[in-house]
Amino acid sequence: MDGSHGRRLAPEDERFTYSNSLVEYYYYKQPVVKKVDPLSGSSGGGTPIEVSGAWFDQKLEYGLVPMCKIGDKIVRAQFISTVRIVCDAPPNSDINQAFKISVSLNGVNWVDTGKKFSYFDMAEL
Repeated sequence: MDGSHGRRLAPEDERFTYSNSLVEYYYYKQPVVKKVDPLSGSSGGGTPIEVSGAWFDQKLEYGLVPMCKIGDKIVRAQFISTVRIVCDAPPNSDINQAFKISVSLNGVNWVDTGKKFSYFDMAEL
């Protein structure tokens, strides 16, 4: 029986489950990263990091927001196109190590770019 209308489904339709839910789903692919540039920047932050590849997306109505994670610091990315996003490096005073760069479209599932970002102190004149 079709529970919402009390009528019987044809036998061939019994293999499907129907819902009257108004919930929408948006399926998307995880991004693929081909290039990250530059791989170093000022410890004061703000260095634009361009991430190129495929399957970048932004759909605010579905919570799809591109992000970058440098080490454990998360920043929102600027969506340029389906093949490019740009993240501004967050500040970090640790200039003695390189930090893993990851990207995400939902803030939960992260894709490792295979690249690391290093910080340096700007020279004072």
